[in-house]
Amino acid sequence: MKSRFKAAFRRFVIKENGAVSNYVIIVTLLLFLFNAVLIDFVRIMVAEYQVDQASKSAIRSSFSSFNKDVQNKGLFVVNEGAESPDQIFSEVFEKNLTVDEGSYYKFVDTRVEDASFEMNDQRTFSNTEIVKHQILEDMKYTAPIEFGKIIVDGILPYTCTMMEAEIYVDISKDINDLIKDRDEEMNQAVTHLRNAHQDLESVEGKLNNNSSSTYPNVNNLNDAKKHFPEYLEEEDGEFEQDLRRLLTDIRSAADDGHGDLEKARKALRDAQTINNSIEKKISDTRKEVEEKYTNLSNGDCSQEAMSEVENELDGLTEQINDYVIEDSFFTTALQRADDAMESVDWGSPGSSSSLRPYVQYQITHFDELLLGEDIAFTPVMNRIQSHYRTALDDTKDARNYADDNYEETDTGDTGDSGGLSDAFQALNTLKDIINKGNGLVTDTEKYSTLQGLVNDYGSSSEASTGDLDMDDPEEGASDAFDMIGSLFHNLGDIALEMRDHAYINEYILTRFKADDTLGVMEGSSYPDNFLFINREVEYILYGHHVTGANYLNALLELSATRFAFNFVSAFTQPAIKVIPHPLPKFLSATSWAFSETVKDIRNLTTGNEVQLLKIRGVKPFATDYKFYLRLFLFLHQDPNDERINRIQAVVDDKTGEDIIDAPTYATGKAEASIDLWFIPSVIDMLGATGVLEGKVRNGRYYIEEQIDYSY
Repeated sequence: MKSRFKAAFRRFVIKENGAVSNYVIIVTLLLFLFNAVLIDFVRIMVAEYQVDQASKSAIRSSFSSFNKDVQNKGLFVVNEGAESPDQIFSEVFEKNLTVDEGSYYKFVDTRVEDASFEMNDQRTFSNTEIVKHQILEDMKYTAPIEFGKIIVDGILPYTCTMMEAEIYVDISKDINDLIKDRDEEMNQAVTHLRNAHQDLESVEGKLNNNSSSTYPNVNNLNDAKKHFPEYLEEEDGEFEQDLRRLLTDIRSAADDGHGDLEKARKALRDAQTINNSIEKKISDTRKEVEEKYTNLSNGDCSQEAMSEVENELDGLTEQINDYVIEDSFFTTALQRADDAMESVDWGSPGSSSSLRPYVQYQITHFDELLLGEDIAFTPVMNRIQSHYRTALDDTKDARNYADDNYEETDTGDTGDSGGLSDAFQALNTLKDIINKGNGLVTDTEKYSTLQGLVNDYGSSSEASTGDLDMDDPEEGASDAFDMIGSLFHNLGDIALEMRDHAYINEYILTRFKADDTLGVMEGSSYPDNFLFINREVEYILYGHHVTGANYLNALLELSATRFAFNFVSAFTQPAIKVIPHPLPKFLSATSWAFSETVKDIRNLTTGNEVQLLKIRGVKPFATDYKFYLRLFLFLHQDPNDERINRIQAVVDDKTGEDIIDAPTYATGKAEASIDLWFIPSVIDMLGATGVLEGKVRNGRYYIEEQIDYSY
């Protein structure tokens, strides 16, 4: 048996006879195996492609069942109530794989094995990041256009001018009160110096008049010197009484003068302190305001046509520096007041070179004065006269220096038609407009519903607006520029990374309502003007759940913003240009700007436009109410963007159904198989090694596909 096997092996393998045939048979067999595997491999690739396309088509069809009310706001959620998405997925998947019967040969006959569709419970409409993503996708084409129009064309060209205006307003408002306080202290100082001089001057006749009385009468010191020799002989009591009374009067005048000099000195020091505060306030205010505009004011941010106004504002703030009094004035005034005080009262009584203590010593030692000889008495009287002349001259010198070198500042705060009366009238009008919606209860139920929805979606805080003082034009001007300064500061931050915020702002304005035609000053529009149905944008912006409060905030910021731009425009008005001094010009510009603001509010809330700046020569830029809403949306930045929760609440409220758990994300799973024609074991081996992803069972190749999909 063994020899036969060897013979056969030798005949077919070793001997050359039949070798070619063997080779051909082996190669043919290998080619057959390769082609068989290749054919099944190609069929598998085709089947996988069919399953992939069918799965994608099925899940897209499932997501075509979206909520129409939500879609009207540019957002999408699956409408589970209209038609079952899982049923749609299964049906579409199967139809895409089912080939109609025909006469052609079926190279791949893919069979549906299973299909399932599962919503993601974590990625629903309540997920703020998903809603935010949908908003950004909705606005990525239109929002940049509006952003460029507002920032590049509308606001940035006036950055430097607005910065100078805010510096001027804040400095003027702050130092106006300080200057009034300094003037009051200086007026008191000058008054006390005058009084001190008058106190001493009131007894000049008792010291320096020529002798005019007969012994024993003593009306002045010269009488005392003249009659003293007779007194030594007769020692008349009337002489003593007159002399004592005379010395007492001189001492009293010195007492009063010294008291007024002390008060004058205190007032001078207080005025000096206030003056230093004025100087510091000017420096600090400029630095503080410039910091707001850091990200915007470093480049060429002003139109050429604005240079005149900008230069004037800069010049006015420089002129305000002139209101700071040189410290040398106070140093000299205080030194002269000190000299006068020393002349009136300084040193020990017995040997003092000043008036008051020397006279007091003579009164205290009156008997000793009268016991001396004439040769001792007369020098004492002469010394009193000398001390008095020195005190009187020094006090006069102190008075004249302060009186001649200080002039009360003209602040322009007269309250007449040239000052603030128009501003007060305009402020009262604005106050009536802004407070018009207070007390409305019409929308209470609506806002209660919205507040509940906001809390369901994660809650959000109310936007904090600035405070526009409606009782003090100077404070109101400063408050307005605080708001506009914050706006420019925020725009500077956004300019560095603005896309998302700008897109969301534009989405709010284009998808929700903010009526600008009703007219806030029109009686027929009340209370519709303040109702939620017309104030969806304002609600999303500010987030107050009180009727009218959101529109009130918008009107408040509208008033402040329009005032700021009108204030800049004021400096091109002839009546204001002729005013020479900074503080009176500030008040006149404030009055004009508030009056113009009232007109602007009327126009903007009745569908009309107003020019951003009312300056001849400046490129026209018409603005409407929504332009300012865009600005306010930039003004109220929030790193967490809690406005998304308010957007969700408003959309939810409008749908009329609960969509908080409405899905926006789902996973579709599908399984199909094809029959293998040739060698399933080889295909199975390819699957085990990772060349193919499917599995082989019972001669069939199974394909699994998972599709994650979202709006």
